[in-house]
Amino acid sequence: MQRVSTSPDGTRYDLPNAAADEQEIKLLKEITAQQRSMGRKIVAVQGLGFVGAVMAAVVADAVDKDGKPIYFVHGVQRPSTRSYWKVPVINEGITPVEAEDPEIPEIFSRTVKQKGTLRATWQEHAFSLADIVVVDIQLDATKPVFGNAAKGYVETGAFEKAITVLGQNIDPETLVLIETTVPPGTCQHIAKPILAREFEKRGIDIEKHPPRIAHSYERVMPGRNYVSSIRDFWRTYSGVDKTCEEMAREFLTNVLNTEKFPLYCLGNTNASEIAKTMENSFRASNIALIHEWALFAEDVGVNLFEVVKSIRVRPTHRNMMNPGFGVGGYCLTKDPVLAHWASMNIFGRRMGLDMAVGAVDVNDLMPLHTLDLTKQALGGTLEGKKVCLLGASYLNDVGDTRHSPSETFWKTLVKEGAIPSVHDPLVKVWPEIPEARVHKDLFGFLNGADAVIFAVGHKEYLELEPTEVVRVTGKIPAIIDAQNLLIDEKIKEYLRLGCEVKGVGKGHISTLKAETQS
Repeated sequence: MQRVSTSPDGTRYDLPNAAADEQEIKLLKEITAQQRSMGRKIVAVQGLGFVGAVMAAVVADAVDKDGKPIYFVHGVQRPSTRSYWKVPVINEGITPVEAEDPEIPEIFSRTVKQKGTLRATWQEHAFSLADIVVVDIQLDATKPVFGNAAKGYVETGAFEKAITVLGQNIDPETLVLIETTVPPGTCQHIAKPILAREFEKRGIDIEKHPPRIAHSYERVMPGRNYVSSIRDFWRTYSGVDKTCEEMAREFLTNVLNTEKFPLYCLGNTNASEIAKTMENSFRASNIALIHEWALFAEDVGVNLFEVVKSIRVRPTHRNMMNPGFGVGGYCLTKDPVLAHWASMNIFGRRMGLDMAVGAVDVNDLMPLHTLDLTKQALGGTLEGKKVCLLGASYLNDVGDTRHSPSETFWKTLVKEGAIPSVHDPLVKVWPEIPEARVHKDLFGFLNGADAVIFAVGHKEYLELEPTEVVRVTGKIPAIIDAQNLLIDEKIKEYLRLGCEVKGVGKGHISTLKAETQS
């Protein structure tokens, strides 16, 4: 039976067979020869996921001072049933990623159809034709014990296999630019030995031709500035030696807007790998610290949002975070674990990064505090209560559900016997909770709600009026503000309507309640 790969819209694509492989290799050689005759260098992007697909389009969109394309890009996605569909979709000039950024569909159409500088393939032979390979494959951290990130680990097998494939195919002068967020030490202690081993198997003298490896981490931000966060943003980079460093600098300068956003070069790849994981550990720790103070503020009747606002007038404290529902996304939830694991397992240190992984624990558990507030507002039990969750994504005005705190909240609601329901204007399906129906009719969704949870700051939720929410529920629901979406006047209105109102970091609600009753 022919295996198929199914795209998110339900279109089915047959996976390639041996005859298709042979034909594809021939086509790759012809395209590459044609592109080289036009003076273009060849780039292969390994992995067409959340970062890789858009990075491939950004590279393919790069032009010289005369407006001529600099590179031709082979976007390489291995032919698994889960992901192969991206290859034919991209080759139709269609974006394989869901995003709110209007530039996403434009850049794929432009590079594939107009410029002819981007083409997707499943064939690893593309790596043998490349001058530069950008590695954008997934490398995740596993946290086997919820709330104990120190027990987290990194399974590097898939990453090692991907680097092995490169070692078996690339020209020894090809630069391997690792963009994937990796545990510190990966370039030097994992990638370099693998490439050297595979080069030696091929009879390549690694003294004369040492592996060319560089590291440059992205700072991709989902939402309406998705493309810009890759192209128009600062980059830190490094190389395993000066030659690799210079090759990376030239490539990044050609592709990114370095005139407005200059590159920052670090002395070695350990340093730039630490930079990425430390950058996100700092932000995760900032959030975790604020959560602790949010609990304090709630207990003593203080509005922590006003407190934070008053502190931010001090220039050194402008990046202080607000309390909220929890932390999600692909970076803050795992990068501290990558570094903690690397400290002991790559560098052999006895010490990990206890503060960083402790912050992950606090952040992972944050949605459970909102659950406690909900339970308090409903008289101490969730059993049989319809709880309406406003937002499945992990960030306001973004449709990305990866590691969303809403996932933890939903699963715990189910364990507590509640009847959860979810609405999100930007999420079509919730892959992490496939049984959950993501409602689109906001008012119909709220009908019969015992509790309404403001979990994500989507614009649509900011516009909700208390009288309308209470009217469409058909009862007096509990209102839980987990993201500071409700100004005090709206909180007072809910209180006047008879609602029990709770809020993360909003201890002053008790004072507002007294004011409405006076």
